[in-house]
Amino acid sequence: MMAPTSPPGALATRQAPAAPRTAAIRATVPQPGATLRLVCFPHSGGGPAMFHRWGPALAPDVEVWAATLPGRAARTREPFVSDWTSLVRDMAAAVLEGGEGPVALFGHSLGAAVAFEVARTLTRAGAPPAHLVVSARSAPLTRRASLELPRDDDELLGLVDRVYQGVPEAVRSSPELRAHFAPILRADLELSNSYAYRPGPPLTCPVTALGGADDRTVTPAQLQGWADHTRGGFESHLFPGGHFYLEQNGPSVLDTVWRRVARS
Repeated sequence: MMAPTSPPGALATRQAPAAPRTAAIRATVPQPGATLRLVCFPHSGGGPAMFHRWGPALAPDVEVWAATLPGRAARTREPFVSDWTSLVRDMAAAVLEGGEGPVALFGHSLGAAVAFEVARTLTRAGAPPAHLVVSARSAPLTRRASLELPRDDDELLGLVDRVYQGVPEAVRSSPELRAHFAPILRADLELSNSYAYRPGPPLTCPVTALGGADDRTVTPAQLQGWADHTRGGFESHLFPGGHFYLEQNGPSVLDTVWRRVARS
């Protein structure tokens, strides 16, 4: 998908970014002329690769940066994170180190909660994001059931596949990939289960909530609840599909993301 041309009044080209001190976030495809950085946080078990196709699709106006949580990809040697405070602090610092200019945040499922908390941290630091896009995650104030995690890895993968339809066929059919993927998925699901919203001022930036019309884990009303967490404007958009509606609606999702963040 090719992104539309920039609308009149678009933000001025940002300065070239400095390299972050860690591998926490990295540009998928550098775009020196971009007017906005979009930092993307993946779902449980996900990694930066899920956003590699977004870079060319949103170029040249938006430069896509993919976040990597500890314990995978370029951060394989780091221990999995279980503490929200340190995770959010480090991710917010990495965003700030990525360069000057406007930044928008995107997060899918677990990544939506991470992006939200990073947005709050940046706002408290006097550097609020230009926009927050949350995907496939109920609003922090809505009641959300924790997923009971089996001790057996194969049972865990089976449960996640039934609930979210999110375990790739390559993983299901390969003992080696299952052994590699299960610990990452378990750590992320435990992190997601441990999330506890702490009341605070609403965000100042606009928020857009995206979801799948057939997602059995997040209802449209739970998506709409994100409106309570901002005074900067809110929209909600549903797409065909379930929890991983992104996979089957790539062009339309990216078009929606582009139009929302560019408007910021």
